[in-house]
This record gives sequence, C-alpha cells and structure tokens, in this order.
Amino acid sequence: MSQRFRIDGAHLVPDERAGASQQPSSPPALAGRAGSYVLQATSPDLLVFSRSPAEGGSVPTPRVVLSGDASGFPLADLIAFLSQARWSGVLRVQAPGGERSVVLREGEVRGATSDVAADRLGEVLVRLGYVERPVLEAVLREQPPSKIGRTLVERGILQAHDLFRCVTHQVSEIFHAIVLCREGSFFLVDQPVEDKLGHNIQLSTQSLLMDSIRKIDELAHFRKRIPHSRLHVMRKAPTFAKLEPDEDRVLNLVDGRRTVLELGQASRLSEFDVLKVIYGLMEGGFVGLSDKPQGAATPSLSGLPAVRPRSIMGIPVVRPSSTGLQAVRTSQSGLRSITSMQDAPHVPEVGEVVRVFNRIFREIATEVSKQGLAREFIASANAALSGQALSSSPVLAGLAFAPDGSLSDARLIDAYAQHRGALGSEPMAAFRQALSDVMFFLLFQAGELLESRADEDLARRVKDMLAVLGGT
Repeated sequence: MSQRFRIDGAHLVPDERAGASQQPSSPPALAGRAGSYVLQATSPDLLVFSRSPAEGGSVPTPRVVLSGDASGFPLADLIAFLSQARWSGVLRVQAPGGERSVVLREGEVRGATSDVAADRLGEVLVRLGYVERPVLEAVLREQPPSKIGRTLVERGILQAHDLFRCVTHQVSEIFHAIVLCREGSFFLVDQPVEDKLGHNIQLSTQSLLMDSIRKIDELAHFRKRIPHSRLHVMRKAPTFAKLEPDEDRVLNLVDGRRTVLELGQASRLSEFDVLKVIYGLMEGGFVGLSDKPQGAATPSLSGLPAVRPRSIMGIPVVRPSSTGLQAVRTSQSGLRSITSMQDAPHVPEVGEVVRVFNRIFREIATEVSKQGLAREFIASANAALSGQALSSSPVLAGLAFAPDGSLSDARLIDAYAQHRGALGSEPMAAFRQALSDVMFFLLFQAGELLESRADEDLARRVKDMLAVLGGT
C-alpha cells in the first residue's frame, strides 16, 4: 500500500490528511529500504528516488514497475509495446484533469476506470442519448453510481445490449483520453488482473490505438472550423442531395437552437462522430455555426430514424484515413510496431470453432437458467442479434439463439463458407471475432443477472473452454 507525504521546506514528512492510522513509524512499503538515495530530476508532478549504490531485489505485487512524465514520453508508444508484449496489469495516468486507468490482460483492454465526472457511465448514457438527465438523477438518488446500469436495465429504461454498447464506448473514450494526455505522470502497475472486472469487456488494443491516432489527426482538422462543441448549428439552405444516414439524421435535428454537443446527444453519436458529420454538412453548405441560438424550431422532414448500432465491441475493424494511417506508421518506433503482425497461432477448423463457441453459449445460458431467467435472457439476446447490436459481421445475419443458448452449427458453417471472401485477408480471425463479440455480450448480460461468485466462476469456465482454440 502506498503512503502519502508532503514536502515541508526541505523535509519529506507524512501527510496529516492520511490520518494517524496511515502513518506507522515504519511503513510496510518502505521497510528494508534503508540507505542513501538520489533524487532524480523529472516532471513537476513526479519525484523519483533511486538507491545508491543499488542493492537489487524485488517486492511482491502490486508494484510500480515503470513511471514517467506524460509530456516527455508518448503513451501511445508505451501501450503499443504492452500490446505486442501481451502484458497484464494496469496503466494509471494522473493528469491535471483527473486520474484515469486502463486494465490490460495479455495485451488486450479488459476495462478502464476514471475519476473524471465526464467519464462516468451515467454521463455517457446521457451524452449518447439513451437516458434523459432527470431520469438519471432520479435513479442516482436511490442507487449508487456503481449500480446505475443494472438498475436502468431492471426498470426497463435501457436494453441490455444498449448498456453493453455504452460501457464499451465508455472504456474506449477513457482509453482515447489516456492516449491524448500530454501532461502529468503515468505509472505501470504490475498486479494480477481478475477475470471479472465489473463488466466482461475485451477490446482490441491495436484497433483502439489506430482509432485514437485517426481521431487525433482528424480532430485537429475539424477544430479549424468548429473550435468547440458549444456552438449552435443552423440550417443555411434546404437540400435534396442524398446524404449518408448519420448526416440525414443530424440534419433533421438541426433547428438553430441545438448546439453541436446537443445534436450528438439527440442523435446518439459521440462528440467526435457528430463533429465529423457537422463538418461534412458545413463543407456541403447545408449548415452554419453561431455562438447564439437562431430562429424557431424547424420540423423534421422525415422524422428521426431508428438508431442502428455499427458495432457492439466498441471499436470495430478500423479503416483509417490515409493521413491517420500515415500517423501510425511514421510515429516513434514503439507505435510503428502496431502495424506488424504477431506470430500467427494455430488456426483451427471452422467446425471446431463453432463447436467451442456453442459450448460456451450453452454454458452461459445454463448458468442464467438456474436463476429462472432463461427465457428473458434468450429473448434479449435474440433482439440484440437481430438488430446487429452484437456484431455487423454477415456470418451472423438471420441467426437466432435456440432455447439452450446455441446457434445453429450448420448455418454458421454455411455462412462462413458463403461470406469467407468478404471477411478480409484473415477470414478465420474475423469469424472468431464475430463469435467473440457475441460471447462477451452474453457474459456481460449474464453478469447483470448473476451473483458475483457465480459470475466469476462462469468467467473462469468460459476461459478454460476458449483455451482449446489457442487463446482468448
């Protein structure tokens, strides 16, 4: 456990705010550290002491194995290295705006935390338009923030797959903020990562990194014309041009009184995505900006179409722009390695993959059935699957879960054969990713219904079953 100290003149003394119980005469973390130490020059937020001469040795986990100045070392490079090394632990970043952490397990993102108010799940739900703020505040008066998601689902205010989408979006946004950090301190903490981290989430670190680099590149471009998101958006002229679905949806909501941020909330787009849409509409001459609201509300021409999720696992396979990809390839040496492939594992046959994942799906459904909720669980999963909320992969189109939680073996194998040519250069990897997206949603949904111990046991069993295919 860490101790708190303060600098009093030229003396290092225990911080009185920690309380007497936190100020033992020989703090455990400092036991056995006697000797002469050298204070190393570093950032204003970080003090580094090193023993001289060095005596070596080790301490038990959790322990900080690397720390540094976020302004002097690109965190994207560090994360790229951790991904390639399949490292497990926590990267914690302390910046002036608050502290954020990302949890890695074997190099992949398994969760993220933040004490920044804007990063809270409730704020994400409101920002993406899934929950009205008065409803959120009413629920928070009755339940702690840690239970907000489950409570909203139980009350029928939010669907389970929408909650899953928002949680993955929350994790990816915290990750993005860490990559963007340009001041403060970072700490790499070597500690065991539990299978159960509050939510069953697994996101591709490499895809997140590439998406972050693309966003950094594009955001700077958008901000030249849209300096901040508090500006009001107004129509400039009617249009009969054929627009993309997101552009049409946002344009129908433009009334001269909504800000960029409010348009994002109403259309359930992230701030980055709505900036991209509005920038395109401005380039086409359809909308303009004002620092004050303009005119009266304009009725929608076609109504607000249904929101169809593009992906459930946060960041899909990224197709970055040429400038974004160039940023990845020309960054410093650590980040450059992101474009290289890891050693390819054994590729199992499609039938084996289908059998293993169906065994996992049935195991999850069986565990939920012990709570008497199997019918509701399968119905919710089928609703998410039919709406492409779990994956946009064509191999899942038209499928439905059987009462035991499985998908049709024959139809999955046929779908893989039919769509193999559209699954990219590694069709088996894309096929497995689609089934993994389904698996993590089912685990997430089960986690909202099971007690903590049952949920943890289920996660361990699923991990063992998945090991047959050579990894997670």
